[in-house]
Amino acid sequence: MIPHTHTLERAGRLILDARVRPALHPPKRLGRWIALAAAAIAALGASACARKDTLKTLERVVLRDTVPAEASIWLDVAGRVWVGRPGALTEYDSTGRRLGRMRVPISGAPEVLWTVPGRIYLRTAGAATVIDGAGKALATRRSGSPLAADPRGKWVYTATRTGSVLGLGAQTLGPLWGWPDTGSPVSALAVSPLGDRVYVALAGSEAHDVNAGIEIRDALSGRLLSTYLTNGGVKALRAGPEGTLYGVLGGTVVALRHGPEGLKQVWSRDVGGIGHDNPDALRVSPDGSRVAVLARGSELNLLAAADGAVLEQSKRAPRDATWDAAGRLWVLGAREIQIVR
Repeated sequence: MIPHTHTLERAGRLILDARVRPALHPPKRLGRWIALAAAAIAALGASACARKDTLKTLERVVLRDTVPAEASIWLDVAGRVWVGRPGALTEYDSTGRRLGRMRVPISGAPEVLWTVPGRIYLRTAGAATVIDGAGKALATRRSGSPLAADPRGKWVYTATRTGSVLGLGAQTLGPLWGWPDTGSPVSALAVSPLGDRVYVALAGSEAHDVNAGIEIRDALSGRLLSTYLTNGGVKALRAGPEGTLYGVLGGTVVALRHGPEGLKQVWSRDVGGIGHDNPDALRVSPDGSRVAVLARGSELNLLAAADGAVLEQSKRAPRDATWDAAGRLWVLGAREIQIVR
């Protein structure tokens, strides 16, 4: 971002005045004015550099209308682009031309969680629903609890307020079975690529003496295999295709892998903190080599899955991002989509 012209002009005038009217300022004050003006220009320049977009963009798709801050993006198998807006999914082609609009039966901007032939699973802040290809509601569940899919399509995992994991019918979203309460709210859920393990992120509860952590449970029986303790609740949790588990704790992204005694940290990367919003979403590339870390509406960091190194970043207020089958990242902005190689 280029600093405002009037700000630079003002800083320049300070230096100019100090040089052409030295009699008005003693030497010490002159030096102070010059230093302050130079610092102001340097700070503005640093701010502009900090907002620089370093994404390796292959193509930009300009949209005909503005996308709201809470919007989401999804690509279907036919290559069409769907943008989730309050109460609807809007369809675009690869040139940004609007093709149609599908109303959804829940309020708020829907996020597409996953799809199976004939069914699309959507979520908003307070509800989840299953619709068919025409947008007709097949089932709806009024809950803001996290959801995760069984890779074999048998059911959908969710949790209660007291920490019980439930198995919901894949078509009805009605409870089929449940595991005992843990005494702590569940902040995130994930399932291993093979579907044999379920990762349950507990926010922790002082009242019930439950520490914050990630439980690893056997998907068949619900038996607790091990627990990885954390300093707080995990906001986002994703399992990569090769089994690495990624989580967001505050402003930090961690990568965890299984060892003889349970999960072990491989690396951590701070992307939040002063001058940055904490991330709230993770998107793992199809080949597992990169992880897109989103602070939605604020910034995006693209990390190397091997060591967490920051490869590229953007502060252009990304609404959402998703990977296509070719391993390209589609980043949704206010008026365009960046396709990143």
